[in-house]
Amino acid sequence: MRYVSLFSGGGGLDLGFEAAGFEPLVCLDNDPIACETLRTNRPSWNVVCNDIRQFNATPYRGADVVVGGPPCQGFSTAGKGDPADPRNFLWKEYMRVVQEVQPRAVVLENVSALTHKRNGDHLTGIMNHLREEGFSFAYGVLNAAHYGVPQARRRLIVIGVRDGEPSLPPATTTEHPATVWDAIHDLAKLEATPSLNHVPNHHAPHVAERWSKLGPGEVDPNYRRARLDPSKPSLTIRAGGGYGPNGNHLGGFHPPIHPTFPRQLTVREAARIQSFPDSWTLCGPKTIQGRQIGNAVPVRLAEAIALHVTKLLDKS
Repeated sequence: MRYVSLFSGGGGLDLGFEAAGFEPLVCLDNDPIACETLRTNRPSWNVVCNDIRQFNATPYRGADVVVGGPPCQGFSTAGKGDPADPRNFLWKEYMRVVQEVQPRAVVLENVSALTHKRNGDHLTGIMNHLREEGFSFAYGVLNAAHYGVPQARRRLIVIGVRDGEPSLPPATTTEHPATVWDAIHDLAKLEATPSLNHVPNHHAPHVAERWSKLGPGEVDPNYRRARLDPSKPSLTIRAGGGYGPNGNHLGGFHPPIHPTFPRQLTVREAARIQSFPDSWTLCGPKTIQGRQIGNAVPVRLAEAIALHVTKLLDKS
């Protein structure tokens, strides 16, 4: 089956759909470095680097599925969560593309906070547009740890179909979820390897000393960052942010603290926790590599969604 990918970013959704046997007709993103990542890893893909508001989707009419996760910064509880953020309204462009493509199914991903009351108008708007386009749909907050991902990451997933009964993919690994150590233990012995996006940070001595004293799951109150428990799924890998010692919101990539070393995770360790394969190279400076990983849908969750959509379409 063929699909249109919107807000493709670092390629998490696309890798999952590829693993499930789908072929992208186009991958759209407005970040040139994310587009470079896609082109570097998949030269055969049709990658369009453009603002979705200037994107004409009519050449892709007849694709089976439209997938994508509109930007979530305005909805997220991790940052400022500005309700007036103009990016909050890019879901309307997503729905415009759906109208132009006329797919058999849609998949929309976003932060779980989209279900909160303050963001309810947006979720209601998405539902109304889907109904107007002739879709029935199912939606809910899925935990990536229930789908083989070594991370407790909760995301809103909406699946719509024109024919048949929509549903969400059933959980696959609820009793024995994958752990942090399952994902990254072998990287502990590896020296810095830029080609693998595995370059450990060298933090200030006083920070490293403080982090060395943290137990599994304990939080550094100065930076509000936790040391990962190696025996459990990871905390959510975020695209950026974090907090400084004065409570100020930071830019850059600030993943959780490594379970055994007094440093933050490398980009590759974060990618492993997002279930990206080591063969997937992240382009750009380390901060932008981390942003691509933090914004991505975990690959194994994306694959579970794609396989489920295949079943729904086979029944229709």
